[in-house]
Amino acid sequence: MNYIRIAFCLVVLSVLTGCKGGKEVVAPRAVSPEVKNNFEMLVASYPQWSTFSSKGSADLSFGSGGSLSATTQVRMVRGEALQISVRVILGIEIARLYMTCDSLFLIDKMQKRYVAESLRSIGERLSSPISLPTVQDALLGRIFLLESENNSYRLDDFEVIDSGSSRWSLVPRQQDSRFGYRFDLDGTKLLSTALSSAGGGKAIECTYSQFFTQGKSGNFPTNMHITLSGLNVPVSLNLDYDSSSILWNGRLSVEKPDLSRYRRASTAQILKELSL
Repeated sequence: MNYIRIAFCLVVLSVLTGCKGGKEVVAPRAVSPEVKNNFEMLVASYPQWSTFSSKGSADLSFGSGGSLSATTQVRMVRGEALQISVRVILGIEIARLYMTCDSLFLIDKMQKRYVAESLRSIGERLSSPISLPTVQDALLGRIFLLESENNSYRLDDFEVIDSGSSRWSLVPRQQDSRFGYRFDLDGTKLLSTALSSAGGGKAIECTYSQFFTQGKSGNFPTNMHITLSGLNVPVSLNLDYDSSSILWNGRLSVEKPDLSRYRRASTAQILKELSL
């Protein structure tokens, strides 16, 4: 069933936001006091959290193959686990993405199958380890550094592009030779995160909108629009958090799904079936 595309697109997002960089590209240069202030306010405004949960919805379009919609439920324990449940009418769960600090699982409940990969094996194929905290920050609309295990950074870790007015961009100084990434902002709001291959043939862009007051400012996005280009089929995924259901630091546990009732499938097989 094509709803598995929604979960698999989230896997693609997870993998792309998990790669470390390894190439120095830009030397430091002076930035304006306004940009420094915006950066400090942005980082200070991020809510401290141990758990996060939210209900929401997802809409997926893929080339000329049409579109589909589903409800979602996101549950995260910081630095420990991420679970995204994809549900249809009557709340029936048909797919689930589950990620820990060392493994990634995609369960297709309709076809009774799953994909399981260690983050280490994925990292070996990418020549770069994958970081769960970085994936979690991406889903919370935060800037990140791909080469940082704990996602700690300073303004000096970025090249700043000041576009005037309140618009500015951050380009990490450490970039992978195979792709580059950047963040575009308006004041203390992250508007988009973009990653693209060195040759420009493949790209993923996530734009953030519908900001909601969390922490010390109103810069938490409740909408993420993700586009993947350069694949066999262009993919567009729209994710919404229901702001009334967002819960920080509540009592929450995320348990590994029972895989005994499912057969294991290969990642290559799923990619082929999805024409990705």
